Amino acid sequence: MLDQRKSEIWKALGIGPQWIERDELAKAAKEAVKAKAQAAAVSPNSQPQAPTSAAASASSFANRAPQTSEVVTKPVASTSATTPSRVTSSISDRNAPPPRSARPEPAAKPAYRSASEARGVRPEAYTEARIHQIATADWQTLKQLVQDCRACEISSSRLHPVFGQGYPPCRLMLIGEAPGAEEDRLGQPFVGPSGKLLDKILEVAKLDREKDLCIFNTLKCRPPLNATPEKAETMACRPFLERQIELIDPEVIVAMGKPAASWFFPDLKTLNPYRGKVHNLTVQGKPRKVIVTYHPSYLLRSPQEKRKAWLDWCLILDTLS
Repeated sequence: MLDQRKSEIWKALGIGPQWIERDELAKAAKEAVKAKAQAAAVSPNSQPQAPTSAAASASSFANRAPQTSEVVTKPVASTSATTPSRVTSSISDRNAPPPRSARPEPAAKPAYRSASEARGVRPEAYTEARIHQIATADWQTLKQLVQDCRACEISSSRLHPVFGQGYPPCRLMLIGEAPGAEEDRLGQPFVGPSGKLLDKILEVAKLDREKDLCIFNTLKCRPPLNATPEKAETMACRPFLERQIELIDPEVIVAMGKPAASWFFPDLKTLNPYRGKVHNLTVQGKPRKVIVTYHPSYLLRSPQEKRKAWLDWCLILDTLS
C-alpha cells in the first residue's frame, strides 16, 4: 500500500517522475505479511535456544576462526589420472621438468591465512579468552572493549573506533559495512555523504535515529582508503557485532550493502537475489527478520538503483508496521 511516508522516501531519494507498477508494491507488502504469519506460527517451544554459556559461544566462534598454526601436508600420491601413459627418453625431454605427479604439492594454507597476513590480524584475536570476555560484556564494558581493541593492524591507523549508535533494547537495527573518513574522524556511524542520504530517508519515514533504531557496522575501524573489509578482519570483529545483536535484541535487521549481507549469508555473491523479501533467520539464538538492501554510498555512486532501494524501504516499513 502506498502511503505518505513511502511517497516522501521516493522524493528523498531523488528518483524523479517514474512509473511504479502496482504489483511491485503489492509484492513487497505480501512479503511482509508472509513473514509475520511465519513468525506467529513458530511456537515458543520450537524456537532455537541461545548457547547455554558464554564458553559454548566462544568455543563455537573459535571453530570458525582462522587458524594461525602452520599446516604441513604430505605430497599427494600419483594416480592413474595424473601419471603420463608414456615417458620418452629423447634428448629434448632430458631437461624437461619432471611429470606433475612426481612433484610434491605445495603445503596447504589455512583458509584465512592470506587475508590475515594482508593487514596483520593478530592470533590473539581468536582466543577463547577474548571471545568469552566479549560474549559476557554488558553495554558499557562492550564499548570499552571496542575502544581498547588492537586485534587488527588497521587499529593503528584509525582516529576513532566507531562502536555504533543506539541503546538496547531496540526493534530496528541497521548494519553497514565499515566506517568512512568522516565516521573515523568523529567516531559516529553514517555521518558522511552516505549518512546524509540515510538521514533523509529516516526523516521522511518518521524513524527517529535517536529513538526508533540503532546503527552499527560489521567493522569498528576504518580500513585503509575505505577498502572493502577483508574476511579475517570481519571475523576478528564479529564477536562485537554478535554481542551487540544479543543486547539490542532487534526484531528487524536491515543489512545495507554486500559486506553486511554476507555477514548473514556467507555464500552471497550479489545482492539482488536476496533483496525484495523478508528472510526469517535465527540470529544469535533468536528468530529475526533480515532484509537486504543497498548501502547508501552505493546509491550515491549508482543512482539508477535508487528505485530498487525505494522498494526495499517500502518493505521495511511494511514489516515494521
